[in-house]
Amino acid sequence: MKLGFIALVLCLCLAGVAHARPRRGYTYNTTPAASYTTSHAESGSDQDRCQAEAEYMAANGIAGHVWGTIGRFEGVGYGGSPECNTCTPGSGMTLTGDGKAQGRNGMWYRVRSWR
Repeated sequence: MKLGFIALVLCLCLAGVAHARPRRGYTYNTTPAASYTTSHAESGSDQDRCQAEAEYMAANGIAGHVWGTIGRFEGVGYGGSPECNTCTPGSGMTLTGDGKAQGRNGMWYRVRSWR
């Protein structure tokens, strides 16, 4: 009986995951001439890397970290405005990047880095 219940719960959870599809399409919160790619996630300034990660999050509907830490501390967030909250470090660190992008779902995705 217990095993059957656990199997049912597991199947329901997996069914929910199978229907979750990444969201496609996003708009940039930068000048129209700006173009960021996932290659910026591996190189470039902290600002470039934050922007690339925010755009990737928005394009794929991901509300969490997707790559390695940018700078010494990285905070990500999503919400109804471009100024949505992210985690922040303690004192003594300087903000080095602040990337924002809006997903097709209307939500804003934000990535900030500090050194």
